[in-house]
Amino acid sequence: MKQWLGSLLIAGAVGSGGAGASSAAVFTIQSKSEGTRVVFTSKAPMESFEGSTGAVSGRVDLDHLQLADSIGVEVLVDVETLDTGINLRNQHMRKNHLHTDRFPRAVFRGATLVGGHPARLEPGRPETIQVAGEFELHGVKKRLSVPVEVLLTAEKRLQITTTFEVWLVEYGIPRPKMLFMKLDEKQTVTFRAVAVAE
Repeated sequence: MKQWLGSLLIAGAVGSGGAGASSAAVFTIQSKSEGTRVVFTSKAPMESFEGSTGAVSGRVDLDHLQLADSIGVEVLVDVETLDTGINLRNQHMRKNHLHTDRFPRAVFRGATLVGGHPARLEPGRPETIQVAGEFELHGVKKRLSVPVEVLLTAEKRLQITTTFEVWLVEYGIPRPKMLFMKLDEKQTVTFRAVAVAE
């Protein structure tokens, strides 16, 4: 995976860099909550399929009135629950390729806001921010930089969306080539989450 799940996304958050206490908040992602899901799409000759899970949890620490160059992010994905719609394929993927008995979670930690970013998040106005952090999958940790769309709602919820690519070889994941489960080297991952202010 040249980047991946997912996503997505972490223990050991980075502080929000001097943000004022009055508007700093912790936004929590609850596992299996409405609007939260990780989906990977695999395209290969003769077969394409998706796998997904809503077992995503984590937190985002930020001051929406004063965005610093780094924010606290921790996102954990339970890869043991990824479902492709076929039980045999699920078992094969978990046991022989993702090795979920040893690596049950994918984790994103960080994060740094890369390049220009808005000074603040205005409720109801979506912003796209380049976010960089550490992504861990299959026991391999890599630096990951992805564009993330963030929307702060009037109800103090963060709606987070990102899509990126993961290359299996970069995370030491053997590529399945069996007839009932062919995978491309590149997986497209879409991460959507709703984080609620504590």
